[in-house]
Amino acid sequence: MDLTRRLLRVFGVKVTDYEERTERIRAEITNDLPTAELVRLAGEAVELTADLNRQLREMSDHILDAQSIVLADIKAALDRVRG
Repeated sequence: MDLTRRLLRVFGVKVTDYEERTERIRAEITNDLPTAELVRLAGEAVELTADLNRQLREMSDHILDAQSIVLADIKAALDRVRG
């Protein structure tokens, strides 16, 4: 459970940070923005998105592992009952 709580806490912070920072990026984008600034903002958005995706993948893997363990235990119990 401690791992789950830690992962959820970290993921929650990542999502909140992502929303705040990408909202700022979106607010900075204008039609007359210099190309170099647009490239910088795009790079920041890509980096934030990749970081959030890594965290989401870690959270998903943890959940899928937990589900696999439960299902394997249930299958083993059913196999024993069936003989």
